[in-house]
Amino acid sequence: MNGKIIVSLLIVVVLISLPLIVSPVFAEETLRNILAKEYSAQKDICAVVKKTIKEGLDTKEVTKTCIQMGHDACIVVKCGIEANGNLEQIIIGALEAGTTPDVCSRCALEVGADPQQLAGLLGPGLGYTPATAPGLASVEMGPPGGGSGGGKISPSSF
Repeated sequence: MNGKIIVSLLIVVVLISLPLIVSPVFAEETLRNILAKEYSAQKDICAVVKKTIKEGLDTKEVTKTCIQMGHDACIVVKCGIEANGNLEQIIIGALEAGTTPDVCSRCALEVGADPQQLAGLLGPGLGYTPATAPGLASVEMGPPGGGSGGGKISPSSF
């Protein structure tokens, strides 16, 4: 009787722990370990980003994890684009890691990303603001207080 209870208990423990083993947190930790190992070997985050993207690792996760590990977001974004990574995945990964949209857009443009594609990804107000629509009337303003008033000003009257 005790043997059946122990076997049942072990089966329950294995079934409960199985989803934890294959969870995204475990996968992310593996990616973090891969990136840390590559970085310790090469000492250049740009080379690590390029190599891991070219090897087929998830571009978004590589970008996000490198930034979360404390590497410069601009360098990670630039190197991801230079490695011909998917621009959308690079930008999403950087944004999810906490990089501001203006930094993402500036760094992507510096390395030659398509401005129109970048604008579509970031949208209005997120690092890109489209030009004003044609046909809007300009606002005419005069000097404060109404008319010009004119006249001479003498330094002796101050």
